[in-house]
Amino acid sequence: TLFRSHCLMNDQERLDDLIIDGLQLYQRTDMFRFSFDAIALIHFCSFNGRHTYVDLGTGTGVMPLIGTSLGAGHITGIDINKTIIEMAQRSVEYNHKQDKVTMLCGDYRHMSYRDVQDNPFDGVIVNPPFYDYESGAKPTSDERAVALHDKHTSLQEVLKAVQSFIKCKGRLWMIYSASRLQYVLHELEIVNFQAKRIRFIHGMIDKPAKLVLIEALYQGQAGLVLEPPLIVYEKPNVYTKEVSSWYER
Repeated sequence: TLFRSHCLMNDQERLDDLIIDGLQLYQRTDMFRFSFDAIALIHFCSFNGRHTYVDLGTGTGVMPLIGTSLGAGHITGIDINKTIIEMAQRSVEYNHKQDKVTMLCGDYRHMSYRDVQDNPFDGVIVNPPFYDYESGAKPTSDERAVALHDKHTSLQEVLKAVQSFIKCKGRLWMIYSASRLQYVLHELEIVNFQAKRIRFIHGMIDKPAKLVLIEALYQGQAGLVLEPPLIVYEKPNVYTKEVSSWYER
């Protein structure tokens, strides 16, 4: 499991132990909760203690909390869901991260860095909806649809928003469906992002990649590194050394 459930706050809310750096996170059983995607993405980022970052569509705020433990100077999380942002703010306070993490409620598609700070951000983190709405099974609830399917927020909308938050030569980190890599690389080029690092995620070493991690540079030069794959499980329900090391810090 990704976390240990710690204690029940009420019928729908609980405080979960992330088993990472002693962090605790409020989550609700009736709302979309974070998954391994977020843990893999935040560990793919490369942070600087002097830089500021923004997590668009932060949800529970799990990535800003872990990101500041991984060396990020400051991370702002933005989400449209007022209830989940209020809960994320309580997680920030519970973990005494108020000086390093800011939570804001809003639609990032209609915002820019000016709504948050004086200068553009050094880096943007986003876990966008990556399933093609036109194909495949539909999510079981509207909330899951907003989180997972691109009918509600298209990749073009996400990348346009990223442009309004990021500085020239700033870095974008994202996770996407591996089967749609060609599409995402094409969309990145259209808005002047150059993919710099790509890492495929495989559940097991002998299984095809389902997800891909991408680092792109805004208004940067071409030059791409294909990193060794991230293998999640050594055998069923047993994490590989790399994934286990995330939980041992």
